[in-house]
Amino acid sequence: MTDKRVIDSFISKYHLGGTIERIKWVSDGESLKADFINDSQNLVGNIKVKDFKFPNGEFGIYSTSTLSKLLGILENEIMFQVEKNAKFIIADTNMDIKFNLADPQVIPNVPKINKTEGNIHIKVNEELTTRFIKSKDAVGEEVVYISTRDGFTSKEVLFNIGSSSSNSVSFATNVAEGSVEEDLDNIPFNASIIKEIFKHNKNFEAGWVQINPKGLISFTFKFGSLETSYYLVRNQNQ
Repeated sequence: MTDKRVIDSFISKYHLGGTIERIKWVSDGESLKADFINDSQNLVGNIKVKDFKFPNGEFGIYSTSTLSKLLGILENEIMFQVEKNAKFIIADTNMDIKFNLADPQVIPNVPKINKTEGNIHIKVNEELTTRFIKSKDAVGEEVVYISTRDGFTSKEVLFNIGSSSSNSVSFATNVAEGSVEEDLDNIPFNASIIKEIFKHNKNFEAGWVQINPKGLISFTFKFGSLETSYYLVRNQNQ
C-alpha cells in the first residue's frame, strides 16, 4: 500500500497551485523524483522523496491538475500500479482510477542550473514565509523588488512588494551569518511565484534562500525524506 499523503505532498510542492502542469516522474523503486519548468521558463526546480516505494520507470504527466483531482476522491491508503507505462492504476478499498500517462518526450526539457558564486544567504523561517504570503495577498501586486540595506546589527535583505507608483508593502530579514558582502539593488522578481513556493512548502525542517546579484533567486527546503529546490530568474524589462 502507498500513503497517498506522500504523493499529495510531492504533487503540491511542484504543482504550486497550477504553476507546473507537465512533468516527468522518475522512480528507481526506492525513491521518486522530478525536474520541472514552468511555461514562462523563468522557474525551474526539482523535488525528490527518498525511501519511498513506487513502481520503476519514467512517467509523463500532462495534466497534474487532473491527477490531483482524481487522487482527491480516494482514501489515504492506496494501491499504485502502472499498466504498460501507459496508465496509472490507482485504487483504494472502494474505487479504482485509471489515469492516462503522456509520452515523456512531450514533457518540456529542464535545463541544468549551474551553481553561482557570490550569493546572499537567508535562513528561512515560518515568520518570513507567512509575512510574504500575507503581504502579497494584501497588496495584490505582481512584482517584488529585493535589495540590501544596513540593519541595526547586520546587513538585511529588504523585500518590497509593489512599486513606487503603486500600493506596496516592505519588510526586511537578516542576512545569514557568514554570507557574502554583495549588495542587491532592487532586483525585480515574480511575487506570485514566490508566494506559491512559500505557500506549498510549509512546516519544513530547514529552509534557505539564496539571491545572486545577477538576478537569480533560489529556494531550498527539507522535510525529512523529501527535499525541494526552486530557481527563479529575475523579471525582464523592469
